[in-house]
Amino acid sequence: MSTKNNLSPLSDEEMDELAEFLLSDETSDETMMPDRLDGYLTALVTSPAMPPASVWLPKVWGATENDETAFSNYAQVEHITGLIMRHMSSLIMTIQENPEACEPIFDSAVYPDSTREYVDGEMWAYGFMTGINLQRQDWQPVFEEPEKFKILRPIYLLGTEDLTEEEEALIETPEQREKLAMLVPASVAELYHLWAPVRRVVSDPSLRRHLPKIGRSEKCPCGSERKYKKCCGVTTEAED
Repeated sequence: MSTKNNLSPLSDEEMDELAEFLLSDETSDETMMPDRLDGYLTALVTSPAMPPASVWLPKVWGATENDETAFSNYAQVEHITGLIMRHMSSLIMTIQENPEACEPIFDSAVYPDSTREYVDGEMWAYGFMTGINLQRQDWQPVFEEPEKFKILRPIYLLGTEDLTEEEEALIETPEQREKLAMLVPASVAELYHLWAPVRRVVSDPSLRRHLPKIGRSEKCPCGSERKYKKCCGVTTEAED
């Protein structure tokens, strides 16, 4: 089935095909694997404003130009990028219709001293944090407001390399990490709802023109009790 003009979710076979390509010798060691890619795309979907594909798509292959993928031909470029775009489209539809129905693509891990598999959300969370860092200024209010940061915290703990000693103690065991991974779907839904007012303004220029002007020192309309210039105003002013 051609991926062109096809907006249906990826089938299991297509997801396997995408995974096989991402793991192949045609990609670099820095190319995102399916779990990290899913986290990365989820961050973009739930963000205050979706960046253009020309900004986010190259990061899938790696952080630098040296990580460029060796596609065999243009047909392969179209096909693989089409699979990625369709997966993003399915995430958008799922999260827009019912954010609570989000089902992250997690890996599993088995440890020598244990007889069971643990849910492993670390690479997914790392991908999500990569998506945040792509637009860190837009996301800055979440890091500055404790109540907002609590929503992101499970993802942050699993997906951030430079943690404090206190934070490291919260992810020492497989049980701790699995418990945090189980909190991720709820975090995604809350983050989507958190940014909903900002997304409506950013995506609709006519709405932005007709909204009452919010003073930079007034309380932010998102309900954080912070001044607008220190909260959502960080995002909207960056767009102007």
